[in-house]
Amino acid sequence: MLMRSRARRRTAPARPLSEHAAPEDPPLRVLLPRGLAALARESGIGAAIRHQESAVRSLGHEVVTNPLQPFDVVHLNTPFPDTLLLAHWARLRRRPALVWAHSTEDDFRDSFPGSNALAPLFRRWIAHLYRRGDTVITPSAYSQELISAPKYGLRAPIRVLSNGVDTGFFRPDAPARQRLRSSLHLAADAPVVISVGMQLRRKGILDWVEVARAMPEVTFVWYGRTDPRLLTAEVQRALAGAPANALFPGYVQAAQLREAYCGADAFCFLTTEETEGIVLWEALACEIPALVRGIPLYREAVPDGVLTHQVAGAGPEFAGRVVQKLRALLDGELADLTAAGRRAAEGVDLDQVAQQLQEIYRLTGVLPANPITSDA
Repeated sequence: MLMRSRARRRTAPARPLSEHAAPEDPPLRVLLPRGLAALARESGIGAAIRHQESAVRSLGHEVVTNPLQPFDVVHLNTPFPDTLLLAHWARLRRRPALVWAHSTEDDFRDSFPGSNALAPLFRRWIAHLYRRGDTVITPSAYSQELISAPKYGLRAPIRVLSNGVDTGFFRPDAPARQRLRSSLHLAADAPVVISVGMQLRRKGILDWVEVARAMPEVTFVWYGRTDPRLLTAEVQRALAGAPANALFPGYVQAAQLREAYCGADAFCFLTTEETEGIVLWEALACEIPALVRGIPLYREAVPDGVLTHQVAGAGPEFAGRVVQKLRALLDGELADLTAAGRRAAEGVDLDQVAQQLQEIYRLTGVLPANPITSDA
């Protein structure tokens, strides 16, 4: 009853998400709790939380991290137990909760040991969390379709809002080519192909290692790591048996990652399932040629031959098809899509995302409980 009555009090008339926030929008106190979210710091969810914080501040709102402090709305991002507690706390405080649906049953599979067997249970858990939201936010129309299925049981509005990319930070930088090769102790003309993400089967690391094995003349660099205790046996074997031209520097800071995007010859992202994939937007913003697996999300969002080059499918022959297309890309035989990719990334720049977030606040009926004064 409380949730329904709160929605009646706070929900404002709808208007298109594309409209910008009105200049008189009052400042809000936005709770972005730390808590167990710190465990996701090196993941895509961690990046999404940082992007939300930037967007909130750019709108002139105050970021609150302590749930015991006054707040007007809470952002809930992780599938961890404290998310449920925070949702109940927001309900007790009569404050709206925006729940980000970063994860689905589909992208939980092929991740950690036992993840396939646990996937149905994981879906029930995240669905339970998502149902705690006054509004559910998901990063793509594809993931919106997935979580709209009856098995998730969501009744709250589901809004699509990209996680976004900072195109002012991730931008082309031609001199990075030489700096990257110097840092890797490579010749100035050495071809370099990169990928970014956790070391999971779902992220395509098994196929990526086989592609590197078939192209010894190219240096392959995978940025990102997974706690070794969470690696599946097949990923452990792939990493242990990777060829000498496959390098694994681990997790790196954003500036080093930007250097890699700008300095490499291609971004090879063979993920088998994503709800968006922030790293692809970062790569496109830096104007690096991108070769991705032709999964349903990318066939629609970044079409083959328009924004990215793609190789569809899976199985034993997949790596060979990637090798063939990657060689063509490195040899300049495929169309240059980098300018189009940059324009697409600018369409999900954090400034654009911030304006859409402000409209979601309005549609959800988020209002300041007590106006923020200059001496607050």
